[in-house]
Amino acid sequence: MSKIIIFGNQKGGVGKSTITCLCANALSQAPFNYKICVIDNDKQQSIVEARSFDIEDGETVPYEVFKMSISEMQQRLQTLDEQYDLIFVDTAGKLDADEAIESQEITKALVYCDYLFLPFRAGNFNMDATLQYLKFLLKVQEQRADSQRPLKLCGFVNMYRVRSKVNDFLITEIKHLKQSGFPFMVNRLGNYTIFEDVDTLTSMYDEDTNNTAKLNFTVWLNEFLKIIAE
Repeated sequence: MSKIIIFGNQKGGVGKSTITCLCANALSQAPFNYKICVIDNDKQQSIVEARSFDIEDGETVPYEVFKMSISEMQQRLQTLDEQYDLIFVDTAGKLDADEAIESQEITKALVYCDYLFLPFRAGNFNMDATLQYLKFLLKVQEQRADSQRPLKLCGFVNMYRVRSKVNDFLITEIKHLKQSGFPFMVNRLGNYTIFEDVDTLTSMYDEDTNNTAKLNFTVWLNEFLKIIAE
């Protein structure tokens, strides 16, 4: 049985697809070598498009990227669940204000998700949208509380900048959420250009690196692995 993971947020530009690729690239290769696939059912198909640019004819890839709608994912997920250790799903996050929670398109994906990691990025508009999405996630989590595969949620800070007033405000807000019982990762992903330039092939995990960005990701990924191993 695999673990199905989503990096989810209804706000664009918080790094959902980027983090999905960073994790899939690293965990599909040494020293981990997990059997991984990425399901891209976002209408923008950003990961599918990136993979098409990254590969040449006959090139071996570290993991498969599948283009699937929600309905296609539902039909194939049982088979995929038996084939892979980890399945990352890159899905749209936008909520429809006129739809009940049970009818939301994202809910159909969350029904199968084991872990949803919620990226928080500094900025008033980012925070408002993220908090709205969090309320939605908590309702879905409550609905799945008695299922065989309950939904586990965890927040983390992405694109963090040191000595930034907006990031200071973000950290203050996160402290309040932690006090209310919502779990957060200790380590934060920084705002590094190398992350924005990620492809669908190259691992940035390196415990012996002197590169600040790669070290930041390596430490973060080690904590991520501890969480999904619980």
